[in-house]
Amino acid sequence: MVGDMRTFVVSLCALCLIGGATAAQAGTATPVEGTWSATTSAGLPITFEVKAGQVVNARFKFRWGFCGVFEGGEKKSVPIEPSGHWKFPDLRGPWIEGDFLEPNSAQGLVVAPSRMLPGCPETKANFIATPGPDLLPEKEPEIRPTKVRAARSITNDQLATRPHKITLSADGSFYLYKIHWKSFGGDEARAVGRAYLRTGCSTCPNREVERPRVGIRLVHLVDQGNFRVYEHLSYVLQGPVPRGFEHRGAQSMLP
Repeated sequence: MVGDMRTFVVSLCALCLIGGATAAQAGTATPVEGTWSATTSAGLPITFEVKAGQVVNARFKFRWGFCGVFEGGEKKSVPIEPSGHWKFPDLRGPWIEGDFLEPNSAQGLVVAPSRMLPGCPETKANFIATPGPDLLPEKEPEIRPTKVRAARSITNDQLATRPHKITLSADGSFYLYKIHWKSFGGDEARAVGRAYLRTGCSTCPNREVERPRVGIRLVHLVDQGNFRVYEHLSYVLQGPVPRGFEHRGAQSMLP
């Protein structure tokens, strides 16, 4: 009986020594400082920085079931535990966590918990990270697109977005009105409307007036101050036109 007890105590002490050595070994894995990166088992990138015993600014892309792929991460830091473990949460619920098993290797998980939406169950992806380049560089500042305008008339420099009337003659005998834009702001703009066409003066008894339908196309954007402006207008008239008018034409809208 005494011999059996001694054997049990010796075995228990051996297990204690083995467990202590394992914990001590995990705690001695001081990670390399700098940028770390990995690609998860879902094929998505993660990146973080190790600095002064902390994981800093972890950023990661994650798949949230059928809800799609998102990018998470905040500008903050979390401590690396003595065991080498760390966990970096995102405000929306997902998190990334890992363990530094060696100075230049960490393994972990990206976890997106289930959401109260159909098709958004909990998803997980594992990774092995090593010191390396940032796979998720900071986004370039968004450059606001230059505003696009069109000239309201060939007789002045008034500009507008989607103008409802465009004057094409100095005497007011030709203008486009009731314009409905189908597209505007790209390399070309297209619209439909009505055209006012008149021969002779506005008070002449023999003047001739028609108001056919018109298709409008604007092209060739040029820089003008803080705007980009369509330089050329072309049109197609559908219906009767007074004598001297053509059913098709083009006009430069800038001086």
